[in-house]
Amino acid sequence: MSSGAVRRNSRAFGVILGFAGALLDFYSGYLLLTNTGMGASGMGTGTLDSTGLVWGMGIVALGVVLAVTTAASLSSMQARMKDLGALMVVYGLVMLFVGGSMATGLTSMVEGAIIPALGMLGIGMLMIANGAMMFRA
Repeated sequence: MSSGAVRRNSRAFGVILGFAGALLDFYSGYLLLTNTGMGASGMGTGTLDSTGLVWGMGIVALGVVLAVTTAASLSSMQARMKDLGALMVVYGLVMLFVGGSMATGLTSMVEGAIIPALGMLGIGMLMIANGAMMFRA
C-alpha cells in the first residue's frame, strides 16, 4: 500500500475514532452526572457526590475537546499529520486512563457503566495505534 493510501486511511479512521470517542465520552459523562445524586448525611441534610460530579464534568470536557480537535483536523489534515497523530496518542492514553478508572471502580461507578468503560478502553487502544500510524506517515 502506498504512503498516500496509508495517510488517507489513517486520516479517515482517525476522524471516525475521534467522533466515536467524543460520543462515548458524552454518554459516559452523562451517566456519571445523572447518577451523581444527593446522599443523606443525617438530620435532613444532603451532601453532593462531588467526586462523581468532577469525573462526569471532566469526561464531558474531554468529549468536547476531542470533538473540536477532530472537527478542526478536517480542515488542515495534510499539513499537521504528525501533530494530529501525537494528539491522537495522547487522547488515547487519556481514554485508557478514564476507561480503566471506570472499569476498576476508581471513579464513582454507576450501574450499567461497564460497557462505556470497556468501550473507552477499546477506542483508546485504537486511537493510540492509529495516532502512531499518522505520526509515522
